[in-house]
Amino acid sequence: MGIIRQWILWAVTFIGLWGSTLQSDRQPDWWETTLMYQIYPRSFKDSNGDGIGDLRGIYEKLDYIKDIGVDTVWIQPFYESPMVDMGYDVSDFEKIDPMFGTMEDYKELVRGIHDRGMKLVVDFVPNHMSAKSDWFRLSEDGVEPYKDFFIWNSGKTLNDTHTTYPNNWLSVFGGSAWTWSEKRKQYYYMQFAPLQPDLNYRSPVVYQKMMDVMKFWLDTGVDGFRIDAIKHVYEASHLKDEPVVGTPSGTGNDFEMLDHIYTQEQPENYVLTHDWRLMLDEYSKKDGKTRFLATEDYATPQKLVKYMGNSSYPNVHLPFFFGFVRWDINKNAKQLNKMIQEWTHTLPKGALPNWVLDNHDNPRVSSRLTPESVDAWNMMALLLPGTACVYYGSEIGMEDSPVRDDQRKDPNNGGMGRSDSRDPERAPMLWDDTKNAGFTTNDKPWLPVNPGYWRKNVKVQQQDPNSHLNIFKRLSALRKTPIIKKGTLNSYALSEWTYMFTRSHEKETIAVLVNLGTEPDPICAKRLDSSLPDTMFVHTSSINSGLKIGDKVRICEAEGQVCGELRPRAGVVLSTSHVSHGALLSYSLYLIFLTTASTLLSWKCY
Repeated sequence: MGIIRQWILWAVTFIGLWGSTLQSDRQPDWWETTLMYQIYPRSFKDSNGDGIGDLRGIYEKLDYIKDIGVDTVWIQPFYESPMVDMGYDVSDFEKIDPMFGTMEDYKELVRGIHDRGMKLVVDFVPNHMSAKSDWFRLSEDGVEPYKDFFIWNSGKTLNDTHTTYPNNWLSVFGGSAWTWSEKRKQYYYMQFAPLQPDLNYRSPVVYQKMMDVMKFWLDTGVDGFRIDAIKHVYEASHLKDEPVVGTPSGTGNDFEMLDHIYTQEQPENYVLTHDWRLMLDEYSKKDGKTRFLATEDYATPQKLVKYMGNSSYPNVHLPFFFGFVRWDINKNAKQLNKMIQEWTHTLPKGALPNWVLDNHDNPRVSSRLTPESVDAWNMMALLLPGTACVYYGSEIGMEDSPVRDDQRKDPNNGGMGRSDSRDPERAPMLWDDTKNAGFTTNDKPWLPVNPGYWRKNVKVQQQDPNSHLNIFKRLSALRKTPIIKKGTLNSYALSEWTYMFTRSHEKETIAVLVNLGTEPDPICAKRLDSSLPDTMFVHTSSINSGLKIGDKVRICEAEGQVCGELRPRAGVVLSTSHVSHGALLSYSLYLIFLTTASTLLSWKCY
């Protein structure tokens, strides 16, 4: 029996080696498995002491960004703006707002990112402009070719002297979507704030102008764009009233009262993104480096995949999926499993998914889903297949900052019926325990830092091996290995509140388990996946899990022994290999594991 067992072990080893040598899977393009780091430039790092973050501040922290495992830096709007919507009301698409620095600062930042082997993605805001822009002023004056750059209408006639809104369309931020221009004696259309008029893409001049804006930034070296508010870009030209599906609340913020069949997801949107993709592909052909296009749309998977096109009609590379961003503590493991499977199964064949945990418009994970759960959610975002996008500070478990009414800077709200301010999730990054968390030398930052900065900051966590930051770095290292880049995915609801997914590649498997509930839960994973061994080893664990790297965890009941247990809001990454640090073991240590595994195979799990 000993000789036979050794022969089988040798055969398994050879098959594993042969399988990896003959690995013929398509090599993913850079954007398909990238770890993207979203930076709100006002809040990342202030380099000149004015209390506001800037481009040079980002440049100063590039080594930190690289060190935590980031592949792609995504910077939100830094264009010239009156800041009515905190930079999303652009007055000049090809100028940098002095608040953030100069074009030289920007070019130095581009070089710094590329020198470190990272990519740069920037926000593109095509739906609207600032009412204080030259384009709008010339349009309001009726000057050609700007006269029809925006959507103008004379409205409905009430009598000889008065008119009213052209239709019942509503603004995302509340109230009518039409604003009266006394100078032009017409209404202009705006889906967001009154000083954010929508551009008219039915004008061929606007169509080309915005294409030229993208080319301008591509020529400066950007590797891609995240398209803001894509579903709003076109609206039906007939201007019919939208169907009423709700009852007015009386708050003035009744956006959800209408079914937005004429102002969202219009067919022309997909033609526009297709044309943008073709233009980006022309740049890609010049040097063989893919220029990337992503879209923002809080839509169902079925609607999101429409932006992706097909092999004969290429469209955006990646429509951001916001299932995690909309997650709340009332949802259980079964619902999480359904959401993840629906998204991954809806994608076109061969396409990889993407995962977004936080962003600038919604409360952070640590505030929305409890501070204890941030490690677990980072595990899911970073170890599920495809692209991961994390918001600055998520790596340290950063929480929303309490912002008083007298400190409020965002004049708008969360939109779509929400009345909350978006300031708390946009507060400054917590770098150390000095004044203002090391964000600025100014007496007062533009928004207050979280008062817990003295205990939860980058410097403190860099020195603590069992910190959110070092757990994040461990996860980002693991996601660069073949098991995450190429591994198969299986997804399960292990119990009502514990969710599990596995990633397998060749002879290696990891299992990620997350307890969404409020009580400890046994992790009898082998009940649902019989291919797993009886015991697995802790690769990475959340701070609150009570588990340490290298611990052996039983995942089935056997011979009177019970399964391991996972604490509330905790997460753990289990591996079939025994690990002590870093990512999975090298192949030589993997052979040692096989010898150990041959004895484990004789155990029975009941």
